Amino acid sequence: MSHEHTIEQLMQSIEIDTIPESQASFAVGRNGVTRIEACTKPGLHCDIPYVRVWVGDICRAEFCQHNIVGVYFATQVPA
Repeated sequence: MSHEHTIEQLMQSIEIDTIPESQASFAVGRNGVTRIEACTKPGLHCDIPYVRVWVGDICRAEFCQHNIVGVYFATQVPA
């Protein structure tokens, strides 16, 4: 039996494994990034967790959990 844990903290930054021996990162407040949020998309056998990177109202990047090396949370909890 699996239980999903709802993330309550704001995501501050993420690191992505893009290609072998290379990583990219995105951080709120850097290069126009305004927010990073978790979401799910339908998959073959279940919902697959994704993370979206936003610049204003435009989604600039989206990554499947399999490509995420790390997620770093802000110290504030959303109101």
